[in-house]
Amino acid sequence: MSRTSAIALLVDTRRALAADSHETLQNGTARNQMLQEVERLLLNVRVGRTREFDLEFPTRIHVIVSN
Repeated sequence: MSRTSAIALLVDTRRALAADSHETLQNGTARNQMLQEVERLLLNVRVGRTREFDLEFPTRIHVIVSN
């Protein structure tokens, strides 16, 4: 997947996680942790430090980033 597409995927994932923040406290805590991980991953993909990653939300996917 191109870097641009990978960034778009991560932005969409972050948006979906943030929208689901009204879950119960326990699930909300897990969602907040996933949200922080996605934000960190987004920054790393943007600057080119990460070329491969897995996402578990909303569906499981393995991404290889190309230039």
